[in-house]
Amino acid sequence: MLLSDLLDAKSILHENRVLTREQVYHLLVERICYHRRLPVCGEGLMQLILERDRQSSTAYATGIAIPHVRMENFHDTMIGMAFVQNPIDYDGQKVHWVCLVITDKSSSNIYLNLVAALLKVSKDAPLMRELGELRDGHAVMQRLHKLDIRIKKEITLGDIMVNEPITISPDAKLSELSAILCSKEISFLPVVDENNRYLGEVSILNLLKVGVPDYLMMLDNVSFLRSYEPLEKLFEQEDTLTVRDIMSKEEEFLNPQSSIPEAVFEMIQHHKRFYSVVDDAHKLVGVVTASDIFRKVIKA
Repeated sequence: MLLSDLLDAKSILHENRVLTREQVYHLLVERICYHRRLPVCGEGLMQLILERDRQSSTAYATGIAIPHVRMENFHDTMIGMAFVQNPIDYDGQKVHWVCLVITDKSSSNIYLNLVAALLKVSKDAPLMRELGELRDGHAVMQRLHKLDIRIKKEITLGDIMVNEPITISPDAKLSELSAILCSKEISFLPVVDENNRYLGEVSILNLLKVGVPDYLMMLDNVSFLRSYEPLEKLFEQEDTLTVRDIMSKEEEFLNPQSSIPEAVFEMIQHHKRFYSVVDDAHKLVGVVTASDIFRKVIKA
């Protein structure tokens, strides 16, 4: 199945106005309901879209949002698109392309495969600029048809991972590591060299362990401690120790072609909530977390 097979030129919009996401949804709903007979339309369809948005964000780092509605008694799959010149704010994520997917209740797999195909398009910046400048639904359909984008039978980590993740050098001081973990509100960082080759990872637990004396790790219980004194070692060595001194060098990683079930299996088996994603040339290409899989696959 081609991506273009699921499109209708009448449901592809180009907007120059400054609009909210709700206004864009209204425009898509009006256009779709005018040309298609759906079990739920108008305000009812709007509420389904907004309810899905409230569950978790539908926006991705590539500037695309993919809201999704599953309908009873709708035995089809369709996509409405809106290219917006003025980006929409999705809770801090700037979105230039909104793709509203409507499927039946039993089409979870189709939806996930659609997400993979749409994300692939959204990662191509020159193509996205071209599509946004076409200003005509038929032209968009023709361009996508020529690309021969097929709906895959499965999605991989490469489809849902965070591209261009924040990384750190093994020579960075612990003070720099602390600052990044705090300001970005993350719990781990992949460690790479100057050529982006994956070396390992460092987590907030690696950092905290610096402040825990070896003798404490030999005890069964430290509930008797009431002061921060044992952690002072961390404060003292933030500007002397480097990431290389505390990082985990032999950490497991996943490949961008790894399947979602494989990633879940590895996370459960190794009690890890995050994995670095490394290609065959041992270059870091992304990161994936248990939260990514839950939000983008399970709750999708």
